[in-house]
Order: sequence, then structure tokens, then C-alpha cells
Amino acid sequence: MSLRRRILYAILGLTLALSLVPAGLVYWAHATAQKHGCAFGIAMHENGCWVAGENIASQLNAAYAKAALMIVTLPIGFVAMLALIVMIAVDLRRRAVQQD
Repeated sequence: MSLRRRILYAILGLTLALSLVPAGLVYWAHATAQKHGCAFGIAMHENGCWVAGENIASQLNAAYAKAALMIVTLPIGFVAMLALIVMIAVDLRRRAVQQD
């Protein structure tokens, strides 16, 4: 496999991983709030979300605010995933043809 192809694999893989970061942040915020019995929305602003004596409501709200980024990042990640699948299929096909 050529160096150019390996670099393209790395770029597409990194793009796919980075496109999932906002979804991971939203999941983390939701799971943390649920684990500690906190609710999102106005109730979190009024009551906060107390964990070990510290109010983490602002961190959870900041992470949950990244949900809007998913409108852009998930389609980009989907395209990167499709490109990776096509590249892997082409490489496997080439390898099978070369072995015959």
C-alpha cells in the first residue's frame, strides 16, 4: 500500500473519530446527569447538579450545547465512513486479484 493511501486512511479515520466527539459529549452529559439524578433544562439552571459537593451543571450544559454541532459533524462522519468502506473494499479486491 502506498504512503499516499496510508495517509488518506489516517485522515479519513481521524475525520470519522472527530465527527463523533460532539455525540460523545452529549452522551456523557446525559449519562452523568441521569446517574446523579439531575434533569436538563430550566431545572438544572435553578437547582444545579451537585456531585461530591460541586455544582457541575455548567459543565453538563456546555457539553450538551454541542448537540447542535452534530447537524454538521455526523453527515461529515458518514461520508468519511462510506469513503473508508469503499477504500477497504477496493484494497481487498486488489489483494484478491493479485493473489490469483
